[in-house]
Amino acid sequence: TQVAVSTPLDQVGAWELEVTAGGVPIGTITQPLDAHWDTANGRWIAVSGDDDICYDVSACVGAPLELAMSGDERVVLEQYANGPNIGKYRGGKIILHPAAVNGPKGTAPARCGGPSSFCVIHGDLDLQEYLYGVSEIPFSWHEEALKAQVIAARSYAVSRVLALNASSWPDPFDLYDSVSDQKYSGWDEENYPGGWIDCADGTTWCNAVDATEDLIVDYQGEVAETFYSASNGGATAEPPDVWAGGTTRPYLLAKDDPFDSGDHNPNYSIRERTYTIAQVSEWLNDYTPPSPIPPDQLHVGTVQSILIDAPPSGRVSFAPITIIGSDKTVTVTGRVSGGQIIDDGPYGFRFYAAIKEGCEATPGCDPLISTNFKIASFFDVHPDRYFYGPVTWMAGANITTGVSPTLFAPDGPVTRQQLATFLWRFGDRPSGVLPGPFEDVTIGAYYEEAVAWMAETGITTGTTPTMFSPGHTVTRSEAATFLWRFAGSPDPTVANTFDDVEDGRYYTDAVRWMVQWEITTGTSPVTFAPKDPLTRGQIATFMWRLAGKPDAFNPNSALPSSMRT
Repeated sequence: TQVAVSTPLDQVGAWELEVTAGGVPIGTITQPLDAHWDTANGRWIAVSGDDDICYDVSACVGAPLELAMSGDERVVLEQYANGPNIGKYRGGKIILHPAAVNGPKGTAPARCGGPSSFCVIHGDLDLQEYLYGVSEIPFSWHEEALKAQVIAARSYAVSRVLALNASSWPDPFDLYDSVSDQKYSGWDEENYPGGWIDCADGTTWCNAVDATEDLIVDYQGEVAETFYSASNGGATAEPPDVWAGGTTRPYLLAKDDPFDSGDHNPNYSIRERTYTIAQVSEWLNDYTPPSPIPPDQLHVGTVQSILIDAPPSGRVSFAPITIIGSDKTVTVTGRVSGGQIIDDGPYGFRFYAAIKEGCEATPGCDPLISTNFKIASFFDVHPDRYFYGPVTWMAGANITTGVSPTLFAPDGPVTRQQLATFLWRFGDRPSGVLPGPFEDVTIGAYYEEAVAWMAETGITTGTTPTMFSPGHTVTRSEAATFLWRFAGSPDPTVANTFDDVEDGRYYTDAVRWMVQWEITTGTSPVTFAPKDPLTRGQIATFMWRLAGKPDAFNPNSALPSSMRT
């Protein structure tokens, strides 16, 4: 590694660097330095001009080498590794810390490479100087966006340093200069023209750093961990969704981010991958997980169903994934490190790895590119449609099998017999008194027991005392009433806000109840459209929302086993 030195900007004049080893001054240089670690002898060879300034200097043995600016001079360090220029820096000092030398806490560094390698560290920096060199967003953005980014970057850096200082972190640095922490470019006028090459005269980014000096984000007196990303794919994530052992924070929640998805983001897209059941089965049966996980953990035979209980972020790395096969059913668990199981909880990443590895070994196959994926239960239920989650839940809970094994018909009408069956299955398939009271319910029909149960429990009274009209399309008012009665007809506590829902109608309280529990928001802020037909995608969404609202049920009603909460 060569460290070349020059004066910054257009300044002309002499420069010099003070060099120390293990804290002991060993000289001052005015020419470029060529330094490398002599593994055999455990010492530095540091050539400046024709002289090795570490020759016969005991301080250069088993110690870091430090290059610091002399006085108030602001020189630029141009660092080379294996030839290419990888950065220019100024201020503080450059620290070359061998992997073979213990760090500040007396333990060997874990991230400085092999025995002959060393970390190159830009150290002893004032926080403001560090922030001048952070380059996470274009400096051409609006000044308020720059300020927000500075505050996020400052808060992240401080929280990270505090956490590492309080831990057993063995390495001689606090922050990576990459997106592993924050992208730090130092002084680099080529990649960031107009950046902080002349902060004394003021630039947009430097102004933002100066204008927010000492401002951080805090939560209950602690510096917040302000994680951020260039793009989140349409949803943020909680720490446990992303990192093993990640700690949940009240201010780091999984939330949809519509601005970063769909039409708002021209680079946003959903990539579809279609694999056959035979392919997925083969990939899982051929996959061998790391020891000591049983080698046949994923050998389930022919795959029949895959159930993913993903968090709101959609990332499945640590989510429960259950594979139902012809030979066995397994929930993927067990995270391994160093040949030991360090966490026997859900580990959906292994399913992802098996599918990705199998696909990559299959000619012409496009592999998965992220752990943020969904499995479509039906070909006509696309992940970007509002009813994707509800229909997937219904299929996983065996509430629906679709209009065919591959189609759900989400935009098609839902009939009274279909809704009766959906509710009956959601209610854990209770027994009904057969035959039921309705003459138009065919004996032996798939919906016979469901309709009999609805009649027995008072969820329906039919379209007449003797007719149920099973093939008629369900209206929104009928669906509201069926759902409300299914939940035990709890008393709503909010007023009616819809102009087209009259007081005293059979469905008035049902609609009020749906609004109270956010099962519906209406067709507009002032209309519910009670007489409009209901689609299969809409009823799936209504039921899915109810399944996540246990308090929406009458306290005397038993909750279905397939509740989401």
